[in-house]
Amino acid sequence: MFHRTLRFLRIGLALAGLSLIGAANAATDAPLLIVTLHTVLTEIAREVGGDAVTVVPLLRPGVDPHVFEPAPADIRRVREADLVLAAGLGMETYLPRLRRDLPADRVLEVGNRIPDPVQVCTADHGHEGHGHAHDHDHGEDDPHWWVAVDPLLAAIDIVTTELAARRPAAASAIHARAAAYRGRIAALKPWAQAEIARIPANQRLLVTSHDAFRYLAREYGLEVQPLLGLSTADETSARRLAATIELIRQRGLRTVFAEASANDRTLAAIVRETGAKPGRPLCADGLGGQPGTDTIEGMIRHNILAIAEGLR
Repeated sequence: MFHRTLRFLRIGLALAGLSLIGAANAATDAPLLIVTLHTVLTEIAREVGGDAVTVVPLLRPGVDPHVFEPAPADIRRVREADLVLAAGLGMETYLPRLRRDLPADRVLEVGNRIPDPVQVCTADHGHEGHGHAHDHDHGEDDPHWWVAVDPLLAAIDIVTTELAARRPAAASAIHARAAAYRGRIAALKPWAQAEIARIPANQRLLVTSHDAFRYLAREYGLEVQPLLGLSTADETSARRLAATIELIRQRGLRTVFAEASANDRTLAAIVRETGAKPGRPLCADGLGGQPGTDTIEGMIRHNILAIAEGLR
């Protein structure tokens, strides 16, 4: 009787162990629940993750991430997520508050891992005519990495590595999707270079609402002259406004660019003062809210064509 009881006990423990293993396997096979805090990361996660992920975006295309604040329902979604993808580099000003209640490995700030970020010297915002960023102790990293192809490719690699590590059973499929997706995005760079090359050298000056296009400027050899700082919530100064007007007149610049998600009242004043015309609004802070700009490929193509047409 004792031996029979012992045998049943062993069988029970074995079945319980198999049940736990099955539950663990089911958990790792289940789609990874990802909450995204930026529209570009929503697309990257979906394209790379496929059926291995469920992606819940907090921002819709066309929403300005600089001024976005999560609602209580958004905070609940973040707490339920397996992984939270953030643009990083200070873009999500609310993120430190969210992180206090989350495990350390829950949030991935993608921009923080992108190599060679553009650094903006804060003194630049008081001076005229600047192109590439300068390395100074009082600088800050530009968070707008998605406006250019090279940092986008780095972001795809970062997300791919993270998803494959969290869902190893799906790693081969994740890497295959990433390779195909990477190819489509990489193909945009030679096309964009050819478009920008058609702009006369002295006209390759990008006057925009706020400081969001330095990665693009670095990639294609443009100068940038933003009216505001790194955030759309910043304000311009009378000195900067006057310097921009003078620069436009000196260079004979014909076009200045508003942004789809920014207030363009200051830019309208420049148009009145200089006679420069407003170009097609650029997508500065993520995917646009209009058809044709609501994908990464569409966003890049829209921006490059708007710049090339406006400055030629």
